[in-house]
Amino acid sequence: MNDTRTKILDVADDLVQRVGLNAMSYKHISEAIGIRKASIHHHFPKKGDLIDGMLERCETSYSDRYRQIVNGCGQAPEKLRKIAALFEEGLSNNKLCLVASINTDCNTLHESSSKLLQGTIENTLSIYSTVFEQGREERSLTFTGTNAEAAFTFFSFLIGAQSLARSHGGINSFHQATELFIEGFIV
Repeated sequence: MNDTRTKILDVADDLVQRVGLNAMSYKHISEAIGIRKASIHHHFPKKGDLIDGMLERCETSYSDRYRQIVNGCGQAPEKLRKIAALFEEGLSNNKLCLVASINTDCNTLHESSSKLLQGTIENTLSIYSTVFEQGREERSLTFTGTNAEAAFTFFSFLIGAQSLARSHGGINSFHQATELFIEGFIV
């Protein structure tokens, strides 16, 4: 990937995770990188193109990280803790999940971005669902409903807990809440 394009995406990700999608502008990005807005428009003609680029990159990088956890050794509860640790890592950098940050402004997204967001969420839920399937099979987790419903509940919890902990209680509160939540699934 082009260095300038990568820098633009890095700064855009950071801004969206810190201040939100609709508060981020090309002006903010140009000032942070030290380039003209025209250079950003060269790589991303419209804000929707930038959002699409951010979502595509997020899906690739986090899907890979989630799959490493899911396909690694260990029982399901430990894998849930490792997934939660990724959200805790973001929180330690005062950043919210990029998907959650973009989803907050989903009503203002263009159709392509909306479809990419939806696909990213579905992919994440599918990966998480695998952990719940493993937990059910190895009898380390217990829950009602389907694996997909448990995955949705877990993802929703992580997003909400991360958001709330950012303004109330910090990493310790997030960690304690996550541990309590995961313990609720353990047999």
